[in-house]
Amino acid sequence: MIRVLIIILFCLSTAIYAQTTNQKIEEMMQKHVELDQFSGTVLLAKEGKIIYAKAFGDANKSYGIKNNIDTKFNIASMGKMFTGVSIMQLQERGLLNINDPVVKYLKDFPLGDQITIFHLMSHTSGVGSYMRHPDYRSNRHGYKTINDLLPIIYAQKMEFTTPGKRFAYSNSGMVLLGAVIEKITGLSYAEYITKHILEPTQMNNTAMRFGDEVVKNRATGYMKSISGKYQNNYFLSSSPYPDGGILSTVGDMLKFDQALYGSSLLNEASKKTMFKALKVTYGLAFQVENRQGNLVVGHSGGMPGFSSYFSRYLKDKYTIIALSNYDMIARNIVHYIEDILYGNKYQLPRERLRVFIYNHKSKIQTFKQLKDIAAYITENNYSLKHPQRLNMIAYEFVRENDIEFAIKLFKLNVHLFPNEANMYDSLGEAYEKNKQYNLALKNYEKAVETAKKHSHRLLSSFESTLERLKKKLNKDL
Repeated sequence: MIRVLIIILFCLSTAIYAQTTNQKIEEMMQKHVELDQFSGTVLLAKEGKIIYAKAFGDANKSYGIKNNIDTKFNIASMGKMFTGVSIMQLQERGLLNINDPVVKYLKDFPLGDQITIFHLMSHTSGVGSYMRHPDYRSNRHGYKTINDLLPIIYAQKMEFTTPGKRFAYSNSGMVLLGAVIEKITGLSYAEYITKHILEPTQMNNTAMRFGDEVVKNRATGYMKSISGKYQNNYFLSSSPYPDGGILSTVGDMLKFDQALYGSSLLNEASKKTMFKALKVTYGLAFQVENRQGNLVVGHSGGMPGFSSYFSRYLKDKYTIIALSNYDMIARNIVHYIEDILYGNKYQLPRERLRVFIYNHKSKIQTFKQLKDIAAYITENNYSLKHPQRLNMIAYEFVRENDIEFAIKLFKLNVHLFPNEANMYDSLGEAYEKNKQYNLALKNYEKAVETAKKHSHRLLSSFESTLERLKKKLNKDL
């Protein structure tokens, strides 16, 4: 009788805890929706059993179609996990070794014989990103296959020349892994992951589809300007490749999560290899962190109009997934849910810094000293600790053609981060756009000088920008 009573009390306490957790998650999510900071789907599970799952916002704003729990989202770089799993499957079958040089499988690979498959999986190869290549940027929808991308990957300058030296996130590296998969198997990348990952796990709502294809229940990605205008992401979207762009749902990603606990996709040795942090918080095609007393593995994803985050807590067997058709929000949602689960202190969301600055622009313009602007922002409990945060906001004012105010924000960023070369480069770009060429030249020179001093990986890019403007000015003279 006592034993039965203990079981009943345990079940009741578990149910009450789950109810309280769900209430807190719901409160947090509704606040995000109220501030129009989130649109998408969220899922929390323990040992594969769903605790909380819900959809918010619009899948298509033009037609007023709401997101539902089975809406398909572009999961962006979360797809890198599928590429990593595929490579390890091929190693298990004896078809490759991750320590093999890439040139063993891609005979025309021109970037040296020291780069291995391991380097590509761990983002330590030095290979850059095809997304920065001007040919790709001018015609991103013209590239349909991996072979289409290889020439521009091969033509790009390396980020560094000693493989394994350091971590440099590389989309091109993942595309090269896709090329290896296709070369070894004779299947297209899409065919391979469908046969060896999606079908075994019954991920029936996951697929590689281009932006111009009709896909049932697909969400459109949206970007919201600093002045509150929406734009869909079609012209800025990327095609699906081994580095990301796959469509999926929170339900299908939970199936993937559960399959990784068993042996249907990979054996334990392969998972142990992939889930070991090497450089920063990254293993092999998986992000790896120690949080809340757990080894947390998964991946984030982001692109214009979409963000995604997938976290697996290996000790406690929690899974948290957020898929959104808004920018840069999914990670925040997952960390909020994590804080709720583990009883950490958290504050409900409020208007973002970009909105605060836009709404208080007239006040900010009255300050003559940069330090006073910084003080005003921090006094309102906003952080200015990360250089890219303010930089991105300044670029939003550039896009609104408010160049003078953008320059004020770029100057503030230079004031706050005088050792960051990119801050000078951005200020120079704004001055150039405003036809203040001498000031632009001065800041481009400062960007190069600072980059040399701190061995910045984009030094060559800053040098190219400086030379371009010099040539332009000399030609005009």
